[in-house]
Amino acid sequence: MALLDSVQGQLGQSEIAQISERLGINPALAQTAVAAAVPMIFAGMARHASAPDGAAAIQQAAQSHQDVVDNVGSVLQAGPPADSGGLLGRIFGQHNDAVHNGLQQASGLDSEKARKLLMMLSPIVLGVLARKHFGNDQQQAPTQVSDTLQQEAANAEQQVQRQTPQVGGILGQIFGNH
Repeated sequence: MALLDSVQGQLGQSEIAQISERLGINPALAQTAVAAAVPMIFAGMARHASAPDGAAAIQQAAQSHQDVVDNVGSVLQAGPPADSGGLLGRIFGQHNDAVHNGLQQASGLDSEKARKLLMMLSPIVLGVLARKHFGNDQQQAPTQVSDTLQQEAANAEQQVQRQTPQVGGILGQIFGNH
């Protein structure tokens, strides 16, 4: 199962309702925003992981979030962490603004809500990455993280392009401009 599918599997109706409540938006918009955000998170991380220091930062962040998937509801209920620039800066690097702006454009969320959504979903994406990619082998090389994210982002881009061409085009802009 692809990482994108695994993340989306963690986000059922109750989780979408929590996101909707936290952001003060209707559930349909929350669902649309989440569907746009998750592939963009993968694309942003893949772009950042193409540099060795970016891959190492993502690997470290994923390892520290590996238990998130055990309690997604609690993570969402807690809302976005106060340290907004820290985590997103570590996993997106210089591509942080591109992911943020892409999500705003694709979802129609304002800047603050887009940032909050990225902060709420990023730990879940990192937790799934840690569980699916590393499993019990937490000592994999950062290049393996980069390879996995490049493959996942390409798969996500293809899937999104088929399902939502507008989001796929934005995703292509984020992922394609190495």
